[in-house]
Amino acid sequence: MSLAHKRNDYSAPAGVGERDISAQVSTILERGIREGVVGGGIALVARRGQVVAHLSRGARVSSKSEPTGEPIFPDTVFDLGSLTESVCTASLMMRLISVGKLSLDDRASRFVQSLGVGERNRVTLAHLLAHASGYPASLDIYEALLRANSRGRPGILASSGGRHHAYRLLHGVELRSAPGSKRTRSEIDYLLLGEICEIVTGMSLERAFSRYVAAPLKVRSLNFIDLERTRGRNVKPVSERFAPIGECPERARLICGEVWDQNAWAMGGIAGSNGLFGAAEDLLVWAHEIACAIKGRSELIDGEVARSFIEPHVKEISPEWRLGFEAGSARSAGSEGSYSSDIIVAASETGCSVMIEPQEEVLAVLLMSGGFTGGATKRYCALRDEIHAAVLETDVS
Repeated sequence: MSLAHKRNDYSAPAGVGERDISAQVSTILERGIREGVVGGGIALVARRGQVVAHLSRGARVSSKSEPTGEPIFPDTVFDLGSLTESVCTASLMMRLISVGKLSLDDRASRFVQSLGVGERNRVTLAHLLAHASGYPASLDIYEALLRANSRGRPGILASSGGRHHAYRLLHGVELRSAPGSKRTRSEIDYLLLGEICEIVTGMSLERAFSRYVAAPLKVRSLNFIDLERTRGRNVKPVSERFAPIGECPERARLICGEVWDQNAWAMGGIAGSNGLFGAAEDLLVWAHEIACAIKGRSELIDGEVARSFIEPHVKEISPEWRLGFEAGSARSAGSEGSYSSDIIVAASETGCSVMIEPQEEVLAVLLMSGGFTGGATKRYCALRDEIHAAVLETDVS
């Protein structure tokens, strides 16, 4: 079952090694469902361009994280949460650097002049990508836009106008530490990167991602849901296609086919840090392209550029963090085998993750439904790492 044509016949008979890996992953996932770690999930695994496991287990999740009884299907679309940083924003930065529009050493103030004040003038694109800029962890954009909506700016909430208002708010945020001196996971970093992508391409973020990444890869499910556009056209997502996240107290409804993150929602569903949706198959195509790029076999991303993103740029601060990714944990890497030390992982608070081992091109996409509305739990992270280890330790040759 090859990835060569970007679409796969998952009903084809599996080899012995493929059956082994499917059985192991299925056992771990089903145990997680029984123990209430997740409500259900999808696992899609490939090695050297061949799909070796594709399974879906459990149910979609409704209010209070109780299963609805509706099964998860292999093509169910998930809110990818902060996986947006890697799949959309970091990938788009790779593409723009590859075609000569940007450099990792460029200062953010080159594109956003209001950032050229004080210490902020030293912040580079590499700092932002590595979460080493010095910005605080977050800014409550949702509350700021909620106030603006009730004080003379009606309609700004969940709109493109809200997104541009949010950018102006970000330009005034002061650093908490010197650029490059420490790592703090900050959504501000990727919100600013999203704005820079818009400035450089002259397009909205979702259109730039579509043109430079999604369209060339022919991955239709990887996209944003523009709340302003759907509201203006009175269009509602087909709920059966999506895995719900949970009940949102502020919006007083079950969130399904609509971004969960409050800041991204206030910005119209489109942000460099959050808002992307996708299905497992298309995520695997994206992961395969990243693995090929690292080995210099991508037509979209320059090999040297791709490799620069998986190098530890701030070794003395946090060696496990890369640009747009984090290094795979020791647990994920397994204890034996010929795998490289360059295993990278992208994971989100909504239960979605992608693992890439570039040397053998081992890829694992996990999309989980469950109680992740307060952040991914330690139990879920342990489950994810156990599946990653099983994927890496099983011989499918």
